[in-house]
Amino acid sequence: MLDMEIAELESLRIRTELMLALRQYIQERQWTLEEAAHAFRQSSPRMQNLVNGEISRFSVEDLLHLLTKAGLSVQMSVKCPSVV
Repeated sequence: MLDMEIAELESLRIRTELMLALRQYIQERQWTLEEAAHAFRQSSPRMQNLVNGEISRFSVEDLLHLLTKAGLSVQMSVKCPSVV
C-alpha cells in the first residue's frame, strides 16, 4: 500500500510541475481562455480546468502533449536510491 501512495504522490508532483509550466506559458502570452484553447486545439472548458489547477483532470501524457504543442521541451531525470 505504501508503494502505491508513494507512486501517486510522485505522479501528482510531476503533473503539478508540468501544469505550472503550461499555466506560466499561457500567462506570459497574456492569452484569454479562448486564445489558449485555439492555440492548443482544446475546448475552453478544458483550458479553464488547466488554468484553475484542476490537476486530477489531466494525466502526465495529456500535459506532455500540450507542452509539445507549445513547442516546449521537457527534461526528465531518474535518481536511483543510494545503496548502503
